[in-house]
Amino acid sequence: MKYRILTFDGGGIRGSLTATLLKRLNDLYPSLIGSADLFAGTSVGSFFALGLAYGLSADDMVRFNSEQNWRFIFTPERPGLFRPKYGIDHLVRTLAAIFPQDLRLADLGRHVLVTAFQVTGAAGEYWHPVLFHNFPGSATRDALVLDAALASGAAPVYFPSHKHYVDGAVVANNPSTAAISLAVDRGRELGDICLLSIGTGLNPDRIEADTTRWGASQWILTPSPPFPLISAMLDGGSELDVIVSSRLLGKRFFRLNPLLPRTVMIDDYKAIPELVALGKTYDLGPVAAWIEEYWL
Repeated sequence: MKYRILTFDGGGIRGSLTATLLKRLNDLYPSLIGSADLFAGTSVGSFFALGLAYGLSADDMVRFNSEQNWRFIFTPERPGLFRPKYGIDHLVRTLAAIFPQDLRLADLGRHVLVTAFQVTGAAGEYWHPVLFHNFPGSATRDALVLDAALASGAAPVYFPSHKHYVDGAVVANNPSTAAISLAVDRGRELGDICLLSIGTGLNPDRIEADTTRWGASQWILTPSPPFPLISAMLDGGSELDVIVSSRLLGKRFFRLNPLLPRTVMIDDYKAIPELVALGKTYDLGPVAAWIEEYWL
């Protein structure tokens, strides 16, 4: 019996690319979203996972990821050296427009997993990853959906931490292996799992300078690529997850993550029309063939 998992990466405004691709796929295969057994997401991907588990549509995801919404979320901008670059109020208001404030993970009609990282806690408690999910017996089943989304999306530097959590991207920007692990832990056979992983676009980054003598300031502040250490960790972690998931599932794993024509930062809402255009023209032939052979 197939166990279908649909996962979504983090990437801020690049979720507009994800939404465009998802809508095209669901228009081609109207049962795609409805047949998923588990949705998993990180950061903006958590908004997708939670939204779909709540019953929202691909069209709803497109509307959520509009340039208007992301402009609102990422304004006003502040100098980010000594405090978060943005306040969290606009993100809260945007999410509260689609999720009731009293909605809990246990109330969702579908299984969901979102990642976060707890940085502070009680005395003697060390920082650690947290997997918010609503499977029976989960310690997080009663967590509010808004809190799970804000915890998973609290990107350091950009937003303040939320209730002791920061963005799940610091440990799992691509939540695919976390989702596979949870499914197996809940009794699913590895050989029954098929997984479609949708990214937010791969930035064409590389470091051309000699890094032999780089210290903290170069790794953090060098402008090309922006924040090279952070960018390398996020992109590298996501692609490592692709390698591991592919080894675990073989041909039953597919990664849809277009190469971007240029580097796009997670708060660059002016790039959204460009991302939407890429999503509308990207060749879906390979993923369509995979869906027909392994998902349906």
